[in-house]
Amino acid sequence: MATAVASAEPEPRRWRLRLPERLPDLKGKWLTLYTIVWAIMLPLSLAGAVWGTYINLTVVPMWSPYGISTTDTVQGVRIDSVLSAELRARAIRAGDYVVAVDGWALPSTGARAAARPRVIKPDGSTTEFRMRRPSGETYEVRLVRSMELHRQEFREAGISWPVARTVTSIGTLMLPSLFIGAAVLLFVRRRREAVPALLSIAFLVFGGIVAGADLSGIGARALGVGSSIGTLCLFVALLAFPSGRFEPRWTAVPALLVPIMAVIDPGGAAGAAVGIAITLAILAALTSRYRRIRDGAERLQLRSAFFGLVIGLVFFIISGIGDAAVEAWQDEDPRWLPWQYAIFSNFGVGGLGIMALGLIVSILRYRLYDADTVIGRSAAYGVLTVGFVALFAASQKVIELLGQEYLGQNVGALAGGIGAAIAAVGIAPMHTRAQRWAERRFQNNLYRLRNGLPALVGDLRETSGVEQIAGATLDGLTEGVRASRAAFIAGGQFVDAREIPEREVRQWWHEWTPASHDGIDTDRSDPLFPVRVPLEAEGHGRVGWLLLGARPDGSLFGSSECDVIEEIAEPVARAVQVALIREDREAMHRRDLQSMERRVQMIEKRLARLLPAKHSGRSKT
Repeated sequence: MATAVASAEPEPRRWRLRLPERLPDLKGKWLTLYTIVWAIMLPLSLAGAVWGTYINLTVVPMWSPYGISTTDTVQGVRIDSVLSAELRARAIRAGDYVVAVDGWALPSTGARAAARPRVIKPDGSTTEFRMRRPSGETYEVRLVRSMELHRQEFREAGISWPVARTVTSIGTLMLPSLFIGAAVLLFVRRRREAVPALLSIAFLVFGGIVAGADLSGIGARALGVGSSIGTLCLFVALLAFPSGRFEPRWTAVPALLVPIMAVIDPGGAAGAAVGIAITLAILAALTSRYRRIRDGAERLQLRSAFFGLVIGLVFFIISGIGDAAVEAWQDEDPRWLPWQYAIFSNFGVGGLGIMALGLIVSILRYRLYDADTVIGRSAAYGVLTVGFVALFAASQKVIELLGQEYLGQNVGALAGGIGAAIAAVGIAPMHTRAQRWAERRFQNNLYRLRNGLPALVGDLRETSGVEQIAGATLDGLTEGVRASRAAFIAGGQFVDAREIPEREVRQWWHEWTPASHDGIDTDRSDPLFPVRVPLEAEGHGRVGWLLLGARPDGSLFGSSECDVIEEIAEPVARAVQVALIREDREAMHRRDLQSMERRVQMIEKRLARLLPAKHSGRSKT
């Protein structure tokens, strides 16, 4: 009998986009190639940083002695601001472009560096500039160079010229050193891992172009290419930060789209839109990743990175507020412009540095358990700074308007002095509120330990014993300061412990000799309990000890944690002393009751023996 065999046709293969799960680590030939590229980029970065820093620190101010400040852009040398009312009256406007100097046409790239020998002249020299408005209209203006006028603008704003140059020089020196140092450190420590490798390349690029790059003759387009390379590496690294995995999986999509930025003009609307979209995707990815991961090293790494990004953004916001205030008020009060040069522009520089530091600390996992403390303090100072600047600016402006309205004159420096005084008076309550808000927001465990444990042990001392007080204290400490182990000693006896056997605590306790000094006793060489906190109650002396191990990463507690531990030690000691006294009293009462019960039992036994004898005598009678 023949059997028909049905041949099944193969199903057509469906095309599916498979998103990468993670960035591959560098091994073998890829690691060798990366090392070669990095070794080529390092001297280039160093050369760019040294030359740019030298130019920025040694060159005499080029444009500001003429009363204008400029930036080298792809479209040309743009006027950012006009530094005097006299020049503004001559129709020079921010946003115009410098086309020629003394009849010499500026080149399309590296214009500011090329114009340096033609612009820097002796004081009193006259230079003829040809300007172009954004509409295409051109006009010529003759300006006189005066360094004294440049310095006078700072003096009128209340900023000495040496202070302004010092602040700018610090910012100029800080960023190249930070970026290149971070690149070397990441290369030496973590070059085989994808995320540190990309960050190292990005930091090399930024370190080479961040200081005085537009004055070094590199050119705006070359700077744009270098900046794009660094930005691409930075964005891809952040989308897979910190482990190199794309979690959630959709984060691989913007990572694949990042190279589009290389073919888009970063100064145009399309480049800005793509950059903003990818930045928002990075923030969303990091936030989603942080909320999914449980407590551990990776969560702390993300927290440290968030610290850098958020505080850096705060600095950028301060810089943006300052720039906006300058642009809004410079027509009426030119004294704001030196503040933009000396102060507000450096907030942007500081923001970049803080972002880089957050990533470096996170990648190297250096004292990650201090991230909450640093974030809280930085957030508090950031809020305080924003509040101080806003209060000063608002009060100074209001006083000026009131002076013009009721006195009929410009109060000038008096308004600035009164505004500074008002801001100084308000800084203390602002600091207190900012500190409390930051502690509740970023150090919630420590906040609960500081404010909740004293009240809890105060209640327990009236109703519970030392064991319950010890248990509540150890639970609060291990959660609040993240101690890896903890033990409680009261009355010279072991009471309770966390994450360590009782036998080891008793052995350690018998071998340990307490220090003679007051306060927290610290011994970094002790592997079990490097931190020993005396429990001292006023009027009763030392009633016990809190023994604490290091944090899971091996680091000891910071100053804020130690302050909280010292604060709770006194109410815990008082609760222990009250509980011990109450337990002694209750024990004495129990002994008295037991003694009374024994006496009553003896009396009852004697009565029981006497009563039958007496009863039997009456019967015989």
